[in-house]
Amino acid sequence: MRRVVPALLLVVYALAFALAAFGGGLPGNDDHPGQFFRLWHALERSFPDGYWTADWNPDWWGGYPELQFYPPGFALVGAAIRLAGLWVLSVETTYQLLLAFTFALPGLATFLLLRAVLGDAWLALPPAFLALTLSAGLRAGVEESLHWGMLTSRLSLGFLPLLALALRPWVEAARRPVWAPLAAALVVLAHPANAPAAAALLALATLLRLARRADRPALREAAAVGILTVALTAFWTLPLLVRRAWVVPLTWSPPGESGLLGSAPTQPLLWLVAAAALAAWVRVVRHRRPFDALLAALPLALAGLTAVNAALFARGWSAIEPTRLLDSVVAACLWAAGLGLGALAEPLAGKRAPPRSRAAPALSVVAVLALAALVRLPGASEPALTLWPRGQDWPRLSDLERTHGLDRLWRALRGDPDRVLFLTSTLKLSRETAWYAPHSHALSLTPFFAGREIVNGTFTHPAPLAARFYTGRPTPPTRIDTLVERLDGRSLLGEAWERLAPETFDAFARRLRIATVVVPRGDVARARFLAPSYAPKLEASGFTVFERRDRPWPRIERITHRRYRVLASPAGGVWVPTGIPAYPLWQAKSGHGDLPTRVDAWGLLELRVPLDVFEAELVYVEGPLEWVGLAVSLAAVLAWIGWTWRGRAASTGSPVSAGVRASSRSGSAPRRR
Repeated sequence: MRRVVPALLLVVYALAFALAAFGGGLPGNDDHPGQFFRLWHALERSFPDGYWTADWNPDWWGGYPELQFYPPGFALVGAAIRLAGLWVLSVETTYQLLLAFTFALPGLATFLLLRAVLGDAWLALPPAFLALTLSAGLRAGVEESLHWGMLTSRLSLGFLPLLALALRPWVEAARRPVWAPLAAALVVLAHPANAPAAAALLALATLLRLARRADRPALREAAAVGILTVALTAFWTLPLLVRRAWVVPLTWSPPGESGLLGSAPTQPLLWLVAAAALAAWVRVVRHRRPFDALLAALPLALAGLTAVNAALFARGWSAIEPTRLLDSVVAACLWAAGLGLGALAEPLAGKRAPPRSRAAPALSVVAVLALAALVRLPGASEPALTLWPRGQDWPRLSDLERTHGLDRLWRALRGDPDRVLFLTSTLKLSRETAWYAPHSHALSLTPFFAGREIVNGTFTHPAPLAARFYTGRPTPPTRIDTLVERLDGRSLLGEAWERLAPETFDAFARRLRIATVVVPRGDVARARFLAPSYAPKLEASGFTVFERRDRPWPRIERITHRRYRVLASPAGGVWVPTGIPAYPLWQAKSGHGDLPTRVDAWGLLELRVPLDVFEAELVYVEGPLEWVGLAVSLAAVLAWIGWTWRGRAASTGSPVSAGVRASSRSGSAPRRR
């Protein structure tokens, strides 16, 4: 029973935190409303109707294949949670459980890894506690991933210790790493920014495996892990790579802002973890176990990889933001620090000492870390550790609906087939005027509650149309390096509000079929570019709603989220603008067959209707590329099953494996033949 107490403490703490943070309803802070909408789109609309990672989301930015260009791992985990609940759980409950899983995963996975390596649950507890509660400006930290709603970085990082754990029997005992391809695939699907860390783990494991026993099976198994990982993720990565022109990479801050490295002096805990990681080499020298060497060397390898990526990113040769790679560097330092803690604890309590001799020091370390986290240095934008969700800073969506009267706004917007443009991306939650002040992207739920397609009103988005909107230029930039919150009330279509000409705005509004414009009440006097096409209609929830006086565009009727009816003018024989972003999977049809299409300067689809045809349909259908990617992934699942079966059969009858099992029972490392 004493051996499970550390794990039980960690689980109880994680459950209590998750219940306090997410148990009272859907979170409403920052990105959470939009992340919930993505999950709803995946589980309620896309999954039953087709190839869902490439499915079309018509509701944001004129339409976009949302999960084809956003890591789908969180939706996959959400689908697994809902499947475990026999598909009767609501999407709201599924999202809350997904948040609890995402919060707990890094801590529990780190605990499992270090418990296996150190052979002591109490020594694994302090690093696992840090992995569970760490914030410190990290993308995968509690603040940015769970408070702000950027789930994918933390989810991906949580799978990384499981990949290391899957590689351990291969490095130490030459047993086939059967779970490594699945763990690596989950890392990539949750967020590909951690793919370099997964590749570094596999490369170091391969080198150490070859150092112990240089043979062809080792190379074949390393290649099999890499190939299976790529193939398992092909259903998403293949269309993503081939159609990368339809995604504009996002960066967290403009060039010149140093991000986490600039705030490092205010986060001494990170330097303490890095210093503790060096103590892992004491254990490596003392025991000479290859997997210990892997964990000790990994922080150095990942730090070098991060430096190389930063140089490539500065030249535009890498799409991975450097600060995202720091998550894996810090995680590797935590694992190595756990080894260092084990090396320092060995002289104090021998291997045969009772567990209670290590319980008190481990709990003392946790207590000291928790107390130190309460001290926040001047200039620190985030706490080092987030020990408990502060209720007023973690609002529920229901609270926002009640205090801001959002239901009145959504009632006012219902009943019109054309689009809504929000002149802000956020709902302000305080009187602070800074762009980073507490806010919510609750407006992104307008399609869910009001049934209207929207432009803007969401977080910074990778759609080319969003990039054109942010810059005001028909040609999208190579990457978006300014958060949309910084543009609110200041810049629109690349111009200051005061300098934006009404005809420039009207040309954009016509292209996108903007029938309604929602303006924050305090900015109405500055929105002079709305006249004379738009007139104020009503006020609701701190916004003024403007309606267009006329509708100078073709009538587009949405049949489903994958089918539209286009009603052409009686003139016929002309190019009809649709206001829908062009994408290779759209087909234009009429009773006479397929219709020719073209793309306008803003990347929107136009179709040509013959003289005697007044009605056409736009149909969204998956193409050969999507089905090839899916077929490759299904074949990879079958190949992995066969590879696993053959590996287990071979290891059962292998004399080397028998010797490994015997030596592991005796507590010594296996001898090389």
